[in-house]
Amino acid sequence: MRKSNSLKGLIFVLFSFLMLGCTSSYESVTQVDDTKAYVLLTGNFEGASLQINTNPQITLGDNIQTFILDGKEVAKFEVTSGTNVIKVYKNGALVVNRKLYITNGNSFEVDVK
Repeated sequence: MRKSNSLKGLIFVLFSFLMLGCTSSYESVTQVDDTKAYVLLTGNFEGASLQINTNPQITLGDNIQTFILDGKEVAKFEVTSGTNVIKVYKNGALVVNRKLYITNGNSFEVDVK
């Protein structure tokens, strides 16, 4: 009888550990906001003007929020997803004229020389 009780006890303990191991779990989900599209300006854009589609020009000065990405200063602008026309003017001259197709959740880098 003693052997039978020991075996039952061992099976009970193993079953308990199995149940504890299978029922405890942790799951973390990070969701990225992929409903927006962006144009990232890099290069020498200080004092230039940016025009996105037919919107009025934006003067790129100290009032524009920038950040450093891969050692470069970057200015980030939200655009509508789809086809966008990006124009950058410096001293009145058109230096960038790009037609870009940007999908939701993506960014397109435009280098201003």
